[in-house]
Parts: sequence; structure tokens; C-alpha cells
Amino acid sequence: MIVCTSLKCSKIVCWRSCLTFKIINNIQMNKILNYSVLMIFFILILNSVVFSQIMNYAVSEIPDSLKEHAEAVIRFKQEDITIENIKKTKYKLKEVISILKKSGEGHAFIVAPYDKKLIKFVSLSGKYYDKKGKLLKIVKKKDIKDISYYQGLFSDNRVKYVENPPFTPPYTVEYEYELEFLGMPEITDWMPISAYNVSLETAFLNVYSPIEYKYRIKEKNFEGKKTEDNKNKFHCRTWQLNNIKAVLPEQYNYSISNLVPEVLLVPSDFLVEGFKGNMDTWQNFGKWIYKLNQDRDELPEETILKIQDLIKNIPDDKAKAKAVYEYMQNKTRYVSIQLGIGGWQPFEASYTDRNGYGDCKALSYYMQSLLKAAGINSYYTIVKAGDDAKEIDTDFPSQQFNHAILCLPLKNDTTWLECTDQKIPFGYISDFTDDRNVLIVTKDGGKLIHTKVYSENTNSLNRKAEINLFKNGNINAEIHSDYKGLQYDFISQMPDLPDDKKLKKIKKNISLSGLSVNSFRYRNDKNIIPSAEEYLKIEVKNYASVSSGRLFLNPNLLNRRTYVPKKLTKRKSNIKLKFAYTDTDTLIYDLPEDLKTEFIPDNISKKTKYGNYAANFILENNKLMYVRKLIMHKGTFPASDYNNLRIFFKFIVSSDKQTCVFKFTE
Repeated sequence: MIVCTSLKCSKIVCWRSCLTFKIINNIQMNKILNYSVLMIFFILILNSVVFSQIMNYAVSEIPDSLKEHAEAVIRFKQEDITIENIKKTKYKLKEVISILKKSGEGHAFIVAPYDKKLIKFVSLSGKYYDKKGKLLKIVKKKDIKDISYYQGLFSDNRVKYVENPPFTPPYTVEYEYELEFLGMPEITDWMPISAYNVSLETAFLNVYSPIEYKYRIKEKNFEGKKTEDNKNKFHCRTWQLNNIKAVLPEQYNYSISNLVPEVLLVPSDFLVEGFKGNMDTWQNFGKWIYKLNQDRDELPEETILKIQDLIKNIPDDKAKAKAVYEYMQNKTRYVSIQLGIGGWQPFEASYTDRNGYGDCKALSYYMQSLLKAAGINSYYTIVKAGDDAKEIDTDFPSQQFNHAILCLPLKNDTTWLECTDQKIPFGYISDFTDDRNVLIVTKDGGKLIHTKVYSENTNSLNRKAEINLFKNGNINAEIHSDYKGLQYDFISQMPDLPDDKKLKKIKKNISLSGLSVNSFRYRNDKNIIPSAEEYLKIEVKNYASVSSGRLFLNPNLLNRRTYVPKKLTKRKSNIKLKFAYTDTDTLIYDLPEDLKTEFIPDNISKKTKYGNYAANFILENNKLMYVRKLIMHKGTFPASDYNNLRIFFKFIVSSDKQTCVFKFTE
């Protein structure tokens, strides 16, 4: 699946932590800041200079409590947002961060993202200090590089950056940059700690706006200090955090934002390149998107006639939509595009039709236009995509999306279309956009609805194998595996790979020493619930061990769980099991005739709220049948359940190791 980030999320990507933070313009006032506010901004700059002169950057000054589990410590971070008018907002960032370990050097990057049209670069500076706080290097103009941020064909997004110097940790980086935003639908998503194993000494967020200017606020996990004041018709609001310890990664938690302080600020009214919008409700935000897209769906007459001819003998709308979808897939390819308001607005359908490429917005809108030519209604939809994407805050209307798809509201059968992938089956969206709230865009505005949920019964892997076991411990096997639902993704690309890469992946997936793959073939069924079948013939030398006249066989040839989540003294976040599935393995071993059964494990089963496990051992007519079934549920569970979940996984690991013992009769 293509991770399309071309839907402009109002997020400036920070390469130090590979996470994103958002600084976006909002605004309702058209007045330029008066002298008083300019003085406030000047005082901020002056305070920052004074602070840098008196702060001791020695690593030894960091409290021991903040060094615990930390690969880096943010010594000081200040973000100043000064709203001047509906067209202009100033943003300034100053950060001092000490790198304690080699693993933390990703946080040392000095980066200033900007945009050719909407984000004006003003300045960038930086300094480096040794562990004692002694100045090592000052960033010079020649050290600052400028590159395009995206690797796609078109992009206005660029980055000023400084390559990390060859210093050995511990050392400290001090940098600051200033930008001007020329209209975007957000103020900020302030999350000073945006990575695991990073602690914080002090952080400030200062926001200055005309008193009449309205914006909404949502605070999460925030227990710091807040102040606000009105001065000469301007409103000043400050958030402050102090001494936040490093957060450790926790398995089955899909966003660090669940654990760290975060403040979201969103305007009521905003303006982007002449398109004014309101974000007080999801409906209003959808109206703005609809206005951006309106009257751009005209197609060439030749294309309309092609579509009408394509569907003329197809009886129902779903089959018609499938034919149009496959036409779109064959005609287009995905290209990331980031041009001005093009980060929000799709290309005209005629442009995509003529050139045969587009980003997620353009391809989804083009597909919508093709369906319109076929007389089928559909809704342009924006979504927070990614198999580990953070859930959107449904009670806080704001720009939280990074991708566009299409909703096809067929009678009693809503179908979702991913338009950036030329090979994905019609109606299949995978875990990239499944089971989440999305915003569909209608002429009446936006509406939140939920995408398809792939259940544990849908996401199945059924495997059957006929296995010959020899006296020396070698085996040969014929294996048929059927992957369905989200499990389809595991091998969906295999038919298109060259044989040498197929072979490499097979050996990686089976991961048994002494493995030889004699033959393989694949078959894909591209249904709305897709499936892929794999047929293998393999040999494995010394699979069963032979010792002291006995043969020891672990019948679980292909699906052993070996990992148990690490033990935690105290878990902080809730447990999120996102992937529901059912694995069923039926393996039949043809045993050598001169073996006497010495030990066969008892049948095993365990049911929990996280999932069910069963393994059965059946010996009959010199054949051993091993049937293993694992069902995993999806859901969110309290942090206090973590130890019980570990116990369940530990049980599975132990059960998958069960061994049968046979004794040679000769």
C-alpha cells in the first residue's frame, strides 16, 4: 500500500524524531498587529537571548531523574506563535537538546521546513556544545543546506537543514528558526515530547492573537502551568511544562500522544489562498473541502463515451463500479504532489485523465468523476491512514488527516475504494484505512462515518500439509495455505515477484535450517474480501531430532509463536490489539512403520478475552494429525491487563513447543 502524505495535514515534519508537529495559521481578524504586540514579540526574542546567555549547557546539570531511560534531554524549548491577521502568522522555535547516547543522535538534526507559497522561511541558526557546556561550533551559512522534502514528482515543500557534526555524545545542540505562515487551517498541535526515551526540562508555548480572534483548545495529559492576559486589545496565552521524564515504549500502544502532554489549538475561521473556511464543526470543515473540489470534475467527451460503453451491458451498480475502478487502475499511477493549495485541492479530473497520474486526492477525485459519468454517486473521503495511525479526536473538529479515498454508498453495501494502488482488489482497503472514523465530503458538508472492519473470521490463514517423516529425522511436505482478508497482504505480491525473490521470501517466512524448496506456485482471488493461495513442496533435513533410539518431533512445523512481550513493572497506556485473525493449521504426518509411540501431548486449549488457543494431537493408523487453531480478538483493554496478556502469549509459546516422542522398535 502506498503511504500517501500529499493531503496537506498542516504538519511540519521534524526529521530529528521522525514524528510530526503542526504549526498552522488560523485567523479571523484582518488588522496588522499594533506596536504593543510587536513589542511583545521583541521581548520574547530578547528573553530568549538572555536565557541562552545564562543557561548552563553542561550535561552534568541535568537532574538524574531526567537522565533515566533517556537517550536525549530537551533542556529548553520555546515556541512563539504571533497571529497578525487572517493571512499571516509568525512562528518561532528555539530548542536546546542534549544528546546523551548514540541512539539519540536522530534528535540532533537542525531542521526548518518551509513551503514556496504558504510557509515563508525567515531565519535559521545553530550552535553545538560539548558535555561541559563549552562551545564547539557555530552553524555558518555554508553549513545550511536546502532540499525538496518529498521525493515525488512535484513539491513546494522544502527543508533547510544542517547535517549532524561528527561529535561523540554527550553533546548539546542549540538552534532556532523563524517562519511566516501565509494561511493554513490550524494554529498548532503542541507536543514538546514527540518521541520515546526523550525527557524534558522546560518548555513554553506562547500564543498571541487579537482579543476578537476565536480559537478552540484541547489539552491532553497536560498538568503544567497556564497563564493568559489581555494587553491593548491582544490576548496572550502561555502553556509551560517542567521536568517530564522520558517515556518508555510500550507494546500494543499505537501513539506516544496517549502518554505525553499535548495541546491542540484550532481556529474557528481560516483562509487558504482565497478559500475561507470554518472548522467549528465537521460539517463546516467538509463544506470547505467540498468548495475546494467543486466544479473540477469535467471529463473529456471521449472518456465519458468510453465509460458509458464499458458499463452498457453490466446489470448492477456494484459491478459497474468495479469495471470503472479497474479502468482507472489501468490508466493511472500514483505520484506525490505538493504544490501550494494543491496540498489540499485535487487536480482537475481532465488533467488526471490526460496525464495519467496523480496523488491520493487527484486519483480519488478522478475516480469520483468517472463514476459520475457512469451515473454512480460516490463521496470524496479524507482519512488518517496507516496501520498504526493515531485515532482522530471525533469530538474536536480539526485537520487530522493525511490521505484521501472514496466512499461508494451502494444500497445496503457501503464500499470503500483505495485509488493509489494499481493492483489492490476493488473494495479492499487493507489495514491502511480499515476500522477508523473518516470524513466523507458531501454538498451539505462533512460527516464522520466508520470504514470497514475486517473481523477475526475474515482475516484467516488456513493451512493444510501432508508430511512424510523419515527415520533419520528428515521430512518432505506438500503444503497448501489460503490467506484471506488482511492476511492476504502477507503474500499478495508473491505472484508478481521473480522466482529468485519468491524463493528468498519463502525461506525467510518458514525459517527452518536444512530447508529446500522444490516447487512453489501462487494464485490470487481479487475479491472484495481477497484471498491468496500458496502451494509449496519442501524438504527439511534433520527436522526431527534422533537420539538414544528415539525420535523427537515438534509437529508445529510452520506457525510457532516464539516471542513473549517483555515484562513491565507498571504499564501506563491501555492495550490496543488491532489485528483480529484466525490461524488454523492441519498437519498430517506419515510416520515410519518401525516407530512405537512413547509420548503424545494431551490436547491443549485456553480461552481468554484476548483470544483462544487450541492444539489437538490425534494418532491413528501410523499417522499423526496435529491441528492448531489460534483466534486473536481485537479491542482496547486496560493497562492492568498487560500481565494477563503476557501469560496468554507465554502459554501459546509453551504450547507451540510441545514435542512427540517415538521409540524405534528395531
